[in-house]
Amino acid sequence: MTTEPGPVEIAVEEELYECPKCGADGGFHVGFKRVEGQRFRVVLVCPSCRFRFLVGEFLVPTGELRPYDHALDGTP
Repeated sequence: MTTEPGPVEIAVEEELYECPKCGADGGFHVGFKRVEGQRFRVVLVCPSCRFRFLVGEFLVPTGELRPYDHALDGTP
């Protein structure tokens, strides 16, 4: 059984649709990596070479409501 290295963190300049490893430009599969509890990081997977990478701090929400914030939730 072979083990693959973990996802690699990469920076996104303007847009990302091409694999930074092999150059395939058909988009990506999406996977998830548990951070803690019910928090997950989104992992992009190249369908051509299977290179796995992370792109910043995008996290899948927990589904729990956040506290009211007047600056964000102000009255209409």
